[in-house]
Amino acid sequence: MNLAFLLLLYPVLGLVGVGEDPISLLKNMSQGVLIVMLVTTVLFQWAVFLLNYGGAYTEGTGLAGLGFKRIRGLDFLWAGAFLLAANLILSGLAWLLAQVGLPMPGEIGLLIPSDPVGKVVWVGVSITAGICEETAFRGYLMTRLRLLGRFRSWLIPTIISAAAFGICHAYQGLPGFILLTVYGALFSLLYIRTRSLWPCIIAHFFQDFGALFFPQ
Repeated sequence: MNLAFLLLLYPVLGLVGVGEDPISLLKNMSQGVLIVMLVTTVLFQWAVFLLNYGGAYTEGTGLAGLGFKRIRGLDFLWAGAFLLAANLILSGLAWLLAQVGLPMPGEIGLLIPSDPVGKVVWVGVSITAGICEETAFRGYLMTRLRLLGRFRSWLIPTIISAAAFGICHAYQGLPGFILLTVYGALFSLLYIRTRSLWPCIIAHFFQDFGALFFPQ
C-alpha cells in the first residue's frame, strides 16, 4: 500500500495546479493563507512519514530499515559537500534550460512568509521536508523498489524514485520537474554512497532553510 501511495497518489497531488502561473497565485495570496497552506503541507508530510514508519514497523525493520542510523559528525560533512556539488550541477542545468526557453519561474522567494511568525513556520517546513521527503523517496521508496524488483543495482529504483520526487514538484512547471528529478537522483546517490539517510536529511534541510537568506 505504501509503495502504491508513493508511486501514484503522492505524485498526482504534485500535479495539482500544473498549467497555472505559480507566481501570480503566490503574489495574490495573503500572508495568512500562505501560512495556512504551509502548515497544511507540514501536517500532510508528517502523515506520510507515519505511513512509511508504520510500513517499516510492520515489516519488522523499524527506522533502521529506512536508513536512520546513528548520526555522526561525518554526516554533516557529507551534507555540506553534497550541497556545494549539487547546487553547482543544478545551476548549470538551470542555465542550460533557460537557454532553450525553459527558465525557472523563480517563485521560491514568494513561498516564504514575510512576517516573523511565518518565518518560524518556514523553519518547520524545512525540517519537515528534510525528514519526511527523504524518508519517503530515499528511505522507503528506493529500498522497497529494489527489494520488490530484486534488482542487483540501484539504477532502476533511483530513476523511479527521482521521477516520483520530480513529479511531486511539477507545480513548478517543466523546468522545475527536470531540476527536481535530477536533484532527487543526486540525493539517491548520496544515500547509496553513505548508506545513511542523515546526510540527505541534513542537506535537504539546509537547502530549504537557506531560502530564508537566499531566496530564488
